[in-house]
Amino acid sequence: MPDDRFADLGPQRKSAAERFQELDEREPEPQPRKPREPQRPGGRYGWVVGVAFMVVVVVAGANALRNSGEGYQGVPPGELLPPFAAPLAVGGPDDKDVNIAPKTACDVRGPGVFNICDERARRPLALTFVANASQGCEDQLDRVEAVRREFPQVAFVGVISKRERSDVEGLARAKRWGFPLVVDRDLALFNLYGIGDCPTTILARKGGIASASLRGRLDPARLRAELRKIAP
Repeated sequence: MPDDRFADLGPQRKSAAERFQELDEREPEPQPRKPREPQRPGGRYGWVVGVAFMVVVVVAGANALRNSGEGYQGVPPGELLPPFAAPLAVGGPDDKDVNIAPKTACDVRGPGVFNICDERARRPLALTFVANASQGCEDQLDRVEAVRREFPQVAFVGVISKRERSDVEGLARAKRWGFPLVVDRDLALFNLYGIGDCPTTILARKGGIASASLRGRLDPARLRAELRKIAP
């Protein structure tokens, strides 16, 4: 008998070697698909990070706009002047800051205190803001002094920001301006009233309703013309 272990496959059947060859030539069976990996948290919340970034950009741009002066336009016409109580440059306390709290500012009274709530109810107001008088823009207060006697029905007030009271007192005594000068050493009033230029003059009719916010230096003729609009 021939030594063929696979002879029983018969003449019509293929040998084992041919069968093995066919198996090798077959296309590989498809492998099961791997389950999809879960989405990473970073990708899921990426849009949140993007939105937060845009918010930061917008806020930064707004702050830059305000710091450039474009966002500070004073008190808009028709609005009530915000309440405050401030230490006077002459006779005021050295250790007190401006009170701008809406619920308590109008109740602060006493020697050495200027309360705008009282003044705005009595007559028209002209507030001239000067930030750090060492910059030289306090000469606007000289112009105010030059015209104030022509408008006795108007209350003139000077506001000097970013200076200690003792420094402002020395300036007031040297200049001898005939109107009260208040001290805003921590810039609370400067920011509350939206001051962008040094100087800025804010005018209000009796009752404290703002009429105009005039930025920059005003010559006496312009100042008189604006004061006539609020004087009765």
